[in-house]
Amino acid sequence: MILNNREQLLLQLLLEQTEFRPASFFQKQLNVSQKTVYNNLTTLEKKLKDSGLAIKKVPRKGIFLSGSESAKQNGYRLLAKKETKLELFSPNYRKIFIFANYLFSVKPMHYQEFSEYFYISNQSIKKDVDEIVAFCRFHQVSTKMTTSGLKLTSVESAAQNVFKSFLEKYTDAKASENLLVNNLFDSKVLDLTKKFVSDMTQTIGHPVNNYSIESLKLSLRIFLSRLLIDKHIEKQEQLVFDELRRMKFYMIAVDFSEMIQQQLPVQFSDTDIQYVCSLLLAHGIEPFGQMDEPHESTITNCTKQIIQKMSHMLNADLTQDKLLLQTLLAHIVPMIHRSKTGILLKNPLIKSIKKQYSTMYTLTKYAIGDLEERFQILLTEDEVSFLTIHFQLAFEKIKITNHILIVCQSGFATSELIFNRIKQTIAADTVLEIIPLSKLASTSLEAVDLIISTIPLDITAPPVIYISPLPTTEEIGRISAKISNLNENEKNFYSKKYQKTTLLQKYLDPTFLFVKNKFRTKKDVLDFLADDYLKKKLVTTKFKHSLFEREELGSTGLKTGVAIPHADPHTVKETKLAFLTLDAPITWGDTKIQLIVLLAIAEENMIEAKELIASIYGLFNSAEEIQWIVNSQTQEELYQRLLRGGN
Repeated sequence: MILNNREQLLLQLLLEQTEFRPASFFQKQLNVSQKTVYNNLTTLEKKLKDSGLAIKKVPRKGIFLSGSESAKQNGYRLLAKKETKLELFSPNYRKIFIFANYLFSVKPMHYQEFSEYFYISNQSIKKDVDEIVAFCRFHQVSTKMTTSGLKLTSVESAAQNVFKSFLEKYTDAKASENLLVNNLFDSKVLDLTKKFVSDMTQTIGHPVNNYSIESLKLSLRIFLSRLLIDKHIEKQEQLVFDELRRMKFYMIAVDFSEMIQQQLPVQFSDTDIQYVCSLLLAHGIEPFGQMDEPHESTITNCTKQIIQKMSHMLNADLTQDKLLLQTLLAHIVPMIHRSKTGILLKNPLIKSIKKQYSTMYTLTKYAIGDLEERFQILLTEDEVSFLTIHFQLAFEKIKITNHILIVCQSGFATSELIFNRIKQTIAADTVLEIIPLSKLASTSLEAVDLIISTIPLDITAPPVIYISPLPTTEEIGRISAKISNLNENEKNFYSKKYQKTTLLQKYLDPTFLFVKNKFRTKKDVLDFLADDYLKKKLVTTKFKHSLFEREELGSTGLKTGVAIPHADPHTVKETKLAFLTLDAPITWGDTKIQLIVLLAIAEENMIEAKELIASIYGLFNSAEEIQWIVNSQTQEELYQRLLRGGN
């Protein structure tokens, strides 16, 4: 099931509400008429029919979305499904068409011609152009409206990159195969780029992921379409070009230029050939045999340092994983080049990665700080999410040892019987230990993952499975399933031992809790918190800049209604958490936020980062839990609710 943009916004508003709201509330939020609200509710209701969610409309009371917690979680998953289907006369395709016409035509169409083509008013066309201009401005690309249409006045590579970003905003990862998108390009350009990329990927000697292939084809098509109207790439840094020559890309680019010049009325300049080399490197295309050559030592050393830092934070040795080093190097070399040249590679799974592997994603952002500083780059959230997957896969390969206690009152023989039956069905790396009930109270359970008992126990953690003195096959199966779940939870940082409030309490200070504030913008919130930390001498003067810089690369707001901004650990003198609630939700990226958690972790405390971050994410699993925190009326109430954790 795919929802359109309006339906997604409406569903998000419904999911965020904890009580009935009048239609006027949704009218104001969506900036539409009440009639449109009711029409959208009707279509949304049909699409949610089998989802377990129901839209209740009660006269004089309002509108409310009912359903179980799991159904609402599935509702949030629907928000991640972006409507990427383009239709010929849809507003999305119209904007892409207008932008492409300005970019690829010698004589672009005028407003009236666009209007007649799409059967809409000149005013609607003007709004589309205004959106294109705003998008370019946001990406630091300047524009100018002339008598012959919209002109992009920034350097040529920036103009091509911003159009690609605009195109990817409204299409899926396979934009290069979309028929309507392909209509924007000359048919020869389509055929030549498809053949070139296909032939090259078959001869380079190693696989290339589909995202990179689709992205490369799209970049080449945009480049050639501009070349057809005599738009050439600006001069690049000589240092980059020397590196590309050394990596044997040059002859591939020259062969490509000669093939294109035979088929199309274009001429390649030296900077155009250089740009083709740059695109190949940025998309991870390396000539045959090149993968076995040693990478530049500085990059290798930086990569090893990242692995060491992640090992330290995860409390797991990843340094012996040679495959991890190789795959990271294969990704980081083109990644650095992409970051330096402004070439974008979108990760279509980014929302899922940030949600499912939120702790690993945050740790990865902390680990890459030295690499960013060394190469003077800032990695986008797409790049960070690619790196996150490498570390998650490496972490999941590490065997986890579970420690299980068997408590039995019936005697040693019964305990041994239970021990032997369980041992036959579990992995060899699970440690089983028998303990008498008399010694349980004096035994530390900190390292224990599970207790199996034949008698009632007065403990809350770790989890306890109760079985009979002579366990049945079903009971043994239940134990095996529980141990399997322990392994899965550990690898995803959901284990209870990572959600204890002891570590949270260590860095939680009531003076850093701010209740029911009236800030109306993200900037106001970050300014207030950063200035407060600086005034209390917890951070350096670079902290605020780092905070805003990180936020620009990708919003830290989560769909559940909480934002977790953070800065480079090098700018933090003393680890401290701040929790700030708002009297009303504000826009934070593409979501609404009413709770902000400022995560300031100093370098010396990075070993505790995993547990601390997992504890914070563990507190906020749903919109209901966040609303419970937000409803705190006083500083003390907020403090106690954070320590209690969960509604």
